[in-house]
Amino acid sequence: MKTITFNDFMSGDYKLKDKEKRMKAIKKTTRLASAAVLPLATGGAVGTLGFTMQAFAATNSATIAPTAIEVTAKEWMGEQTLSTLAHVLDPVVDILVALSFPIASVVIVGACFLFMFGNSEKAWTAIQNAGFGYVLIQVSPLILDVLKQVGNAV
Repeated sequence: MKTITFNDFMSGDYKLKDKEKRMKAIKKTTRLASAAVLPLATGGAVGTLGFTMQAFAATNSATIAPTAIEVTAKEWMGEQTLSTLAHVLDPVVDILVALSFPIASVVIVGACFLFMFGNSEKAWTAIQNAGFGYVLIQVSPLILDVLKQVGNAV
């Protein structure tokens, strides 16, 4: 329960005070969160000499010794650019995956009409092509992920 003076209530000042308190809390939380996320996003260390990524080499199953690998800003930007370019076509792939079923359905229904008109050779070809196309489009995200993993390994 909160007690508000009548003048503050009528003028709406109590809302502004609460809003200022919330905005201060949000700013403080944002600063703390960004301070916590920055080391995580950069691999644990952002130094004045450049970005460093930490690789953990396991000497045996009981001990893990961290080793720092120096990465220049140019290499880091190149890696970020490649990562961005790798995901540029993700929305297009998602749209194709979403549209593949309705389009394949229409093609198969059209092929059924070809059966009705006595053109079974063309109908079977259309059904086969629609099926193969549908399967390939549905599997394309998996194929792209495999290609990305191969590219990362090289």
